[in-house]
Amino acid sequence: MIKIIVVGKMNQKYLEQGIAYYQKQIPVKLEWIEVSDEAHILGMSLEGERILSKIKDSDLVIALAIEGKMMDSPGFAKLLDESETYHQGDLVFVIGGSYGLSEDVMKRANQKISFSKMTFPHQLMRLILIEQIYRGYMILKNHPYHK
Repeated sequence: MIKIIVVGKMNQKYLEQGIAYYQKQIPVKLEWIEVSDEAHILGMSLEGERILSKIKDSDLVIALAIEGKMMDSPGFAKLLDESETYHQGDLVFVIGGSYGLSEDVMKRANQKISFSKMTFPHQLMRLILIEQIYRGYMILKNHPYHK
């Protein structure tokens, strides 16, 4: 199973539609977990604790962060394939809010990846991530979508 932990609520209908489109086509169970966007009130540490409470010790955690490793789509597909093949826990992606992710969440991450040096709104990042998950599975099936 793939879990995507996100900070904040989705409030953009067009993004919800795009996410729903890709989610229907992904061949694995995918779960969205929303954590309140309260870093500005409670601080990054408490927000980080809330994120970490949703993660099991056995999970393979991938933090989305600007300072993470950049990879191409075939490399991302390989990450998906290897997580299914060699890892017993769930694959968990974490998308932070406008303040990013706490130091504790970054420490817990098994890997940090970046989709760009640019900053994207965290709601848009949900759509970008799920499209790449879909693309990754299409690459693994040798489907022409990636071309």
